[in-house]
Amino acid sequence: MRNSKVAVIMSLYRSDDPEMLKIAIDSILNQTFKCDLLVYQDGEVSKKLAETIQYYVENNNLTLFINSINKGLAVGLNCLINHAIEQEYEYIARMDSDDISRPERIKKQVNFLKLNTEVDVLGTSCQEFSSPFALSEKHLPKTHDELLDFSITRCPFIHPTVMFRADVFKAGYRYPEDVILTEDMAFWFLLLNNNIRFANMNEILLDYRLNETTIIRRKGLNKSINEVKLRTRNMISLKKITAKNVFLITARIGFHLLPSYFVKLAYKKIR
Repeated sequence: MRNSKVAVIMSLYRSDDPEMLKIAIDSILNQTFKCDLLVYQDGEVSKKLAETIQYYVENNNLTLFINSINKGLAVGLNCLINHAIEQEYEYIARMDSDDISRPERIKKQVNFLKLNTEVDVLGTSCQEFSSPFALSEKHLPKTHDELLDFSITRCPFIHPTVMFRADVFKAGYRYPEDVILTEDMAFWFLLLNNNIRFANMNEILLDYRLNETTIIRRKGLNKSINEVKLRTRNMISLKKITAKNVFLITARIGFHLLPSYFVKLAYKKIR
């Protein structure tokens, strides 16, 4: 493995598309800032997908970890994080297997973190693609205080854009493995409750694939109940109890239960 300061972590699943995976991997390998790609295969995958990932392993372009049983996103990411900490990386960045990181992404995030030493977790803006309800630009609040308020009712980061200081994980924080369907949000709340500092760059550094599968993942009664419980609990712990927040959190139930057509419309018009 190259002596690099940045580890990029990606989890791989049976349903992933081999061609999309190739594009995602190549977007990391072609970064202007050299980084190492760590991939976790979560359960059995198709022959074509296995062949695709093996090609990159054989050419020393990534390090692969395999669990023959599907354990979920949190377990996979924590496995990769533990390895990155053992190898003494300075930064750990997220990436998904169907998105595209722009060539300057890693370099610009590293430079931002070097200049802004108070920031521990850094996201960026994105351009969505592959659906009629995709946004040409998606921007989130930039400063920690803005993100603290925003997080009570919305997600503070576009997850595959995030870069962490490794010190966050050296302090013992990991993705919660006992949370169902809302692992990333539970992790953001864990960090916020422990005064970990957030920020977003108002620059598009990732192309985010948004499609029918994305909508399906975000629907359902169980997801809505889990999310409302999580947000309510943290609204209290973070001392952000307001009538507006209570209303917006409660409204999440309806959002997750809407027919797909209306969810797509909301994605296009309300976000």
